[in-house]
Amino acid sequence: SWTTLPATDVLGLSIRKGRNHALDRIEAGEAIIYLKNASGDYYPDNSGGTYSPNVKPGKAITVVATYDSTAYSIFYGFIEALTPSWVGKGGKGPVITLRCADVMKNLARLLLNDGTGYSQEVSGTRIDNVLDDLSANIGRDLDTGQSTVKATGALANVNAMSHLQTVQLSEAGYMFVAGDGDVQFHDRHARLKSPYTTSQATFGDDGGEMFYANVSLSSDDEMIMNDIRLTRDGGAEQVVSDATSQGDYGQRSLSRTGLLVTTDAEMLSQAQYFLKRYKDPAMRATSITVHADRDADNLYPKVLGYDIGTRITLRLNQASIDKEYHIESVHHTVDAKERRWATKWQLSDASDQVYWALGVAGLSELGETTWLAY
Repeated sequence: SWTTLPATDVLGLSIRKGRNHALDRIEAGEAIIYLKNASGDYYPDNSGGTYSPNVKPGKAITVVATYDSTAYSIFYGFIEALTPSWVGKGGKGPVITLRCADVMKNLARLLLNDGTGYSQEVSGTRIDNVLDDLSANIGRDLDTGQSTVKATGALANVNAMSHLQTVQLSEAGYMFVAGDGDVQFHDRHARLKSPYTTSQATFGDDGGEMFYANVSLSSDDEMIMNDIRLTRDGGAEQVVSDATSQGDYGQRSLSRTGLLVTTDAEMLSQAQYFLKRYKDPAMRATSITVHADRDADNLYPKVLGYDIGTRITLRLNQASIDKEYHIESVHHTVDAKERRWATKWQLSDASDQVYWALGVAGLSELGETTWLAY
């Protein structure tokens, strides 16, 4: 059961989840919530407080934002710490800061110990089984997975989150926690299918396009990878490279070991997939910031409803940019006193995810506008 805190107690909050770019790992999502504490209700040791005895670390907490009678769940996690402070002198203006993290942190604290371990299975099933070892009550929406991961054998003090990160790297997919608390797993084909093949909105400079507050652009060498070296657990290193890219930019290596796929042939396919995506640089938008109050009716449903993987279009006439991007991270910053809501999305280029799909207009011209996935 839930207790709803008064909105008037909320001074502000910050919610962040995701990754900076598509080669990063997704760590635990976090929320920082600032509350007025003049009543003393949020002191953990105040047994007479309204919310006692539930003001303590480990308690579940959810953040829901309502706009135009629609409620959006934007964070679900657990309190890590409660830190009292004062905005005035002499103990005046008491506030409390709640630092919270989603269930990914719980997985990072779980050690797997099993004399049998996990069987050989597809990646989505492996993630499902690890989640069950934490709690069968965890909500989840998991893709089946395209890769089969090898059996583990007996497990002794294996960190659950580290194991799941290796599963994600083996699949070339990603896992995150949605605002309602359900764990999401997108396998490497997720963005090749609806709804991730269709842009949900256009942000730009022209009439009819959504307002943005700021866009970060970059043309740099951070994402240039032209020497790919991948090794599965028990397999031989698979190496692919591009001489033209190395001649232009120098050798830039991406190395991963201990992956859990079952054949060297699949490991080679993954190496070729990364080389195709990252051997050449391009001007890219790394992030976009939106102030929802600038056009509340149009922007609030988007900043509250879009999540990791959502596809958007960015059009900047001055920079000659007209491209589609996937959201890789979501960062909300709210100042209740100023009534200001800012949302920043880290982005990755969706054109890197254009693969051949039989019978789908725009994705069927093999060798012209698309290439083979694996």
